[in-house]
Amino acid sequence: MKILVIGMAVFTTVLVACSGGASEKEAITKESLVKEISLFEDSLKRNLIPAGNRETTINYAEKCLAVYRNFPKSKEAPKYLDKAHVILSSNGLHGLAVLYADTLINKYPDYKNRPMVLQSLASAYDLFIIPRKKELVYKYYNMLLKENPNLPKEERETVQFRLDNIDKSFEELIELQTKD
Repeated sequence: MKILVIGMAVFTTVLVACSGGASEKEAITKESLVKEISLFEDSLKRNLIPAGNRETTINYAEKCLAVYRNFPKSKEAPKYLDKAHVILSSNGLHGLAVLYADTLINKYPDYKNRPMVLQSLASAYDLFIIPRKKELVYKYYNMLLKENPNLPKEERETVQFRLDNIDKSFEELIELQTKD
């Protein structure tokens, strides 16, 4: 009988401990995730975390993605999805960056920084993704032009020039411009 009582006590303790972990997981809030990102950024600014290495980059991006993944309908979700895209792209992880940028374009069509994301996608597929994906360069630059009739004239002309010369590599394009 004594063993049964001790066994039940151990089982109850384990059960309570496990259920406590579950309630902690449920306690994740959008605000706690945003605060965690802010603290991480403060640590980066104060050089408490080594910036620029792959582990830090992925950790930072994952913190931003947690807001999107846990609260996809929140107004903060597209902002943090974009932030993850920028962090990954600026640290040379273009393959991951374009995945998140494309998700952003598809899931949040009214995102305020959409033109910048479209420009980033087109540039990444033009310059950094190997092999070059000219059909995606074309797609995103066309979207940029169609969705933004008030795009500054110089930027519109640059994008149109790229579209007119879509079959040329970036190096060939530079060579063509230097000849003029």
